[in-house]
Amino acid sequence: MNVRPTHWSTSCAVLLSAAAMLFMAPASADTTDDAVISTLANQGIVITDRDTTIATAHQVCDSLDKHTKSAVLAVRLVRDTDLSLSQSSYFIGVAMSAYCPQYKGRTGSTQSPGA
Repeated sequence: MNVRPTHWSTSCAVLLSAAAMLFMAPASADTTDDAVISTLANQGIVITDRDTTIATAHQVCDSLDKHTKSAVLAVRLVRDTDLSLSQSSYFIGVAMSAYCPQYKGRTGSTQSPGA
């Protein structure tokens, strides 16, 4: 490919802009993930596997998207993890705040974004 000098700066600018956009989203996601891990740890919830913890937090949102009640999710977390009911409820709140804020404040009832 033969690029003339006048087009070189334009080509570089386009490539740098595209690269910046590619790297912006993961940095933002990492910041959110870091905040979730930090918030849980500050509450005394022991994190043994960061990736599993983040995946579980995303699963909370997926379940809420399917109209699962937050109380049901809390019981599932108690059953499937070493969290207490209080910790699992806190975990759900943190997941909602970080990854699906449209559900904040809708605990205990069927979850739906328009409700």
